[in-house]
Amino acid sequence: MSESYFELAEKLAARPYSILKLRDETTDGASIYLARALEIENCFGQGDTPEEAEQDLRGALVDFIEGLLEDDLYVPKPARLVKTEGTSVDSTVTVTNPKAYSVNGENSYILSIHA
Repeated sequence: MSESYFELAEKLAARPYSILKLRDETTDGASIYLARALEIENCFGQGDTPEEAEQDLRGALVDFIEGLLEDDLYVPKPARLVKTEGTSVDSTVTVTNPKAYSVNGENSYILSIHA
């Protein structure tokens, strides 16, 4: 029996995507964290902590990638880190992908590169 779309999506979602987490506020002023994989547009996670936001994103990635597979669409690969400048939250990180992303860090941004 071949692998199901869901099982393949779980494997693909576990790849080392570049995760951007940012702190935001709800309409009532409560802090919330949002997370997204830079390589995959329109797929987000949220939570009360950066870790919860990433965990929520990981689940959303599985569902999102499963949909791409079902529709026979391209599943973006993780980007490669090509340049860093410094190690503080104010550093610049550039990653490569079919679409180039450049993140100029501010205190509310966390970029996680998982190897």
